[in-house]
Amino acid sequence: MQYPSGETVFSPNQIVKSYFAIAFLLISFVCFSQPSLEEEKLTSKLNFGSSLPSGILSQRSMVLYELSFTKQELQETQKYFQQAGIDAVAYLDVDYVLSGIDPARAYSASFASRSIKFLILLQKVKEQYQIVFTELNGTRNFVDKEHVSWKLGHTSLRELLRTVYRFAVSSERKNNLMINDVPEDGTAMNFYRGKRDERFSPDVRQYKIAIPRFGNEADDKVLEEIVKDNLKKFDMVDPDLSDAELEGKGYRLVLRFVHTRGDAARDILGYDLTQTASSLSTSYFIDGEQRVKTIRAKQMIYKFYLKNTEYGNIFLGSKWDADETWQDALKNHLQTMRLELKI
Repeated sequence: MQYPSGETVFSPNQIVKSYFAIAFLLISFVCFSQPSLEEEKLTSKLNFGSSLPSGILSQRSMVLYELSFTKQELQETQKYFQQAGIDAVAYLDVDYVLSGIDPARAYSASFASRSIKFLILLQKVKEQYQIVFTELNGTRNFVDKEHVSWKLGHTSLRELLRTVYRFAVSSERKNNLMINDVPEDGTAMNFYRGKRDERFSPDVRQYKIAIPRFGNEADDKVLEEIVKDNLKKFDMVDPDLSDAELEGKGYRLVLRFVHTRGDAARDILGYDLTQTASSLSTSYFIDGEQRVKTIRAKQMIYKFYLKNTEYGNIFLGSKWDADETWQDALKNHLQTMRLELKI
């Protein structure tokens, strides 16, 4: 209510409504978090230009979205893509696609078999929605600087999508005419061709293990030190070598890991999701003594495992030993393995 003097006085009901409005804004703000480390690694490889990648209205695309996107936001995104002529055939949780070497290779092969040409990344960066368009390069890295990419941000998802629509219809002729109203969501994937085993492989006692490098000197030095403290037979190897190439070089086992949310990691690695709670108990060591702590299931974690290069069998270990840093997760895994295999 406003008095003639211009002073505004709020009623009790208005005050209560304003509190709810403020609370809603705060909740909305919380949903706008920083992209994951894996997303940042992906976008750091891109060469951004001033226009949409050529062919976006005539070829198929795959959308990767962050967990914070609601079903309604994804439906609205698809509506604008359909109107523009962007054939987004499926929407995938980005934390699955970028979780590690093995999942990335499985997704890359799947994209190629379905003739997917472009990757679209939906993000919430601080207080903005952001959308990234790029062309796939057919490898487990998905993208590179050789292809021109494009990104755009806005505080309003609808305004962002409207801008994308305007750019799309003005950039090239629309050739994608049969676009689904509702695209696939959460396409089921078989990430491992072999069997899974919640034990440690006894082959560790006999065979030399391949340890893929991270690719930067500082991390590779720490990696080698941790492995040397826990294993006798290993070699540091090129991370781009395939399982078949490693087998050809005489390596029976290779160390792998996933870096993603705890609940996503358990799904990717084939754990019983009915046993996955809001927090997960992880096994770790202090001064040689095994202890247990809890980590939120939505927290980004690292989980290591060994993989047989010939058959593709994965050995996860007898305990959930994931942790928030790769150094701690690796120590947890190797120390538990040493204890159980008595090596």
